[in-house]
Amino acid sequence: MNRILNYLRDAIGGVLFYFGQTKLRTALTLLGITVGVSSIIAIMTVLTTFENSANAVVSDMKTNIFYITKDNPTEISFGVGGSRSRNKPPITWSEYEQLKRSLELTTSMAAAVSEEPSDRTISVGKNELKNRITSFWGSDGDMLSLNKYELEFGGRNLLEADMNNSSRVAIIGSDIKDELFPYSDPLGKEIKIDNIPFEVIGITQPKGEMLGQSLDSMIGIPISTYLKYFGNKGWRRTDLQLILESESMATLDAATDEAIGVFRAIRKIPPGKDNNFYIATSDQLMDTFGEFTGYISIFIGLVAGISLLVAGIGIANIMLVSLTERVKEIGIRKALGARRIDIFLQFLIEAVLISVIGGIVGIILGISFGNVVAIILEQDPTIPLNWVFYSLQICASMGIIFGLYPAIKASKLNPIDSMRYE
Repeated sequence: MNRILNYLRDAIGGVLFYFGQTKLRTALTLLGITVGVSSIIAIMTVLTTFENSANAVVSDMKTNIFYITKDNPTEISFGVGGSRSRNKPPITWSEYEQLKRSLELTTSMAAAVSEEPSDRTISVGKNELKNRITSFWGSDGDMLSLNKYELEFGGRNLLEADMNNSSRVAIIGSDIKDELFPYSDPLGKEIKIDNIPFEVIGITQPKGEMLGQSLDSMIGIPISTYLKYFGNKGWRRTDLQLILESESMATLDAATDEAIGVFRAIRKIPPGKDNNFYIATSDQLMDTFGEFTGYISIFIGLVAGISLLVAGIGIANIMLVSLTERVKEIGIRKALGARRIDIFLQFLIEAVLISVIGGIVGIILGISFGNVVAIILEQDPTIPLNWVFYSLQICASMGIIFGLYPAIKASKLNPIDSMRYE
């Protein structure tokens, strides 16, 4: 035990001594490790923050909600599956009406088209909304309840008459109200969307944020109105997203199976052939989101791994240079009775310490930067403990791998070798 403590003491002393003697060289070696580790930790901190925020929102949402869409919405948001989507027919209003008439285990259902985020120009008089709105959608009356929006007192929901008449009426989120109507009640007043006037019939109560995006910066209008003014003229043939709600969590699987069977029948899909639509619950969508963050983690790990590999070569280089400069010292120590294992362990521990010190600095910088980003996006700070642990393991392993050759070479030097460098 005392021998190990002596090794550590000598190694730490040696590292600190050579830090002082070769400041620039050592700093450049540490920089490679620090950059690689800090990049991993910073990105994983941000991803962990987003995952925690998304899970918190999903756990607060109705879990007995499921969706029918043309494609997996999570894949589309990440730009995946474009070639497959061209072979799938759009979900039409006629199919929605047939499905709505046929389902027995679904209590609520809505068809929607949306822009998330939206670049529409929103104004009241000369006052224009400064930021992009998070969501601009067209739907029917069940949209608000399915997404757990509640209306402020005095407002009303979208009605079937609004749908049939393509009425220019709008429901706005609390963020829109606060910016465009800070000192007045917007109910019954006019708001312009791309210079088209709409009457405000409802204001939703605040919901907060999800993944750094405000859920209250939204505007909803009748789907027929949306497609008349902002979409295709033949709105009954436009691609829709369907949002459905089962009676309870206990009936979610049965309701999902029923919807799949009925929709396959509506589309006349033969038995044994794959669905030409996508259906998923909120939990499945979050699982898909988790898969993509996993892919991102692997990609970032590979990129950072290249940086760490270069840094590891730097460690081997600095230890070989250190060996050349310390040949005389090693020869004298061996002449005084130091064993090969003593020299070997000292050099190996020095290499590991250099790597771990660079890793610790990188971890501190990565966590700090990642949480600064999280605070800017108004998310709760977090520490990806698993990646901190992995990074320390990687750094220690790098120190061993890249310090092994210099340590072996140092241990094989003989006392007489010191005479060559007199």
